[in-house]
Amino acid sequence: TKVTPPSNSNARTLLVTMNVSSDLQGFNDVGSRFKETLPQKSGSPWLMLFPKDGGCVLYDPKEGKKIHRNLRDFPGSRILANSGNWLLLLDSGSNLVIIHVLSEKTIHLPSLESIRSKTSKIKRVGDRKFERDDSGCIFDELSSDVVRGLLWVDKSGSEYVVVWFFDLPGHAYISFCKKGDTHYTDIPLYYPDDHWLDGLSYMVLGRDRLYISTSRRYVKVLDLSGPQGFFKDITEGGKPFTMLSYHYWDSSLAVTTSGEVLLVDSNPCQRSCFHVYKYNPDVEDPYYASNTVLEVDSLGGEALLLDLGFTVPANDTLGLEPDSIYFTRHYRPCECSPRDLDICVFNLVTKTIKRFPGLDDMNLMDARWFLPGN
Repeated sequence: TKVTPPSNSNARTLLVTMNVSSDLQGFNDVGSRFKETLPQKSGSPWLMLFPKDGGCVLYDPKEGKKIHRNLRDFPGSRILANSGNWLLLLDSGSNLVIIHVLSEKTIHLPSLESIRSKTSKIKRVGDRKFERDDSGCIFDELSSDVVRGLLWVDKSGSEYVVVWFFDLPGHAYISFCKKGDTHYTDIPLYYPDDHWLDGLSYMVLGRDRLYISTSRRYVKVLDLSGPQGFFKDITEGGKPFTMLSYHYWDSSLAVTTSGEVLLVDSNPCQRSCFHVYKYNPDVEDPYYASNTVLEVDSLGGEALLLDLGFTVPANDTLGLEPDSIYFTRHYRPCECSPRDLDICVFNLVTKTIKRFPGLDDMNLMDARWFLPGN
């Protein structure tokens, strides 16, 4: 199943849940050192490493270089997402900001309680607590501790899209805003006439396209472009399509450069092999079928950065390995509790896996693959 691909789909979405403190010693002249060290165009993938004692370390696996970053102006913050060199942070006051990791340019976003909805409203009941009144049904256990998010920013920082939600069972909304918006717009995660399509399992954000996998593995595509408050379901055929595999392991969505939606499975108990599937259009009754996908043994020469949710053109010379999956952790962005960290590159053709044991001594809380300069 194909949809209109987002433009410049390299390195769109990164999602991290972590605490950032200012106690990790960095470089004095951060800006100039980044300019000297980081490539300004897509090259080999780098890693964002997040030690448990705070801070952020950018790591080039190809050269073995490490660059420490403090983010000292935002102590106590959590990083929710990354788009290229931009970070989405939730600060200690439960406010969302976007910050450029090189220049520290900061973009302040609307408050979480600024959501506009026809049926509900959110109010702040403490520094980290919120309450939603949804047509008389009260959700009073909403906390900034369970806020998750996605981010897309263009290279200049002049345009951006932010998606966030409270990752709690039964909370049936996600919210988004774009550059110039004064408040967030609610997107309901329920269909009154068809509960098969309710809920949220996984999301991928690419510019003004939001790809959603529902609780029952149905996939729909939303267009977020247009004026404030606008969103539209643009799924091909007008109805969500199901992506079900026999394995039913931890599954992620990915979108290729041509706009094809893929399902990526791996065994959470033995992460030595990944399975990639595309939609099978020949299933007679996908609404009730237990398997609606076809397994593929290559990515057409592209590489998949699973933390981002998109494939990118491979380049052996630059170190971007074709038909490979760059992986760190299962089941983003919806994870009420963190999954085990496993930094690896899996080759889909040879079925071989490469890990990075040299990072084990860093006592990492999280890590994310990204393409610097995009």
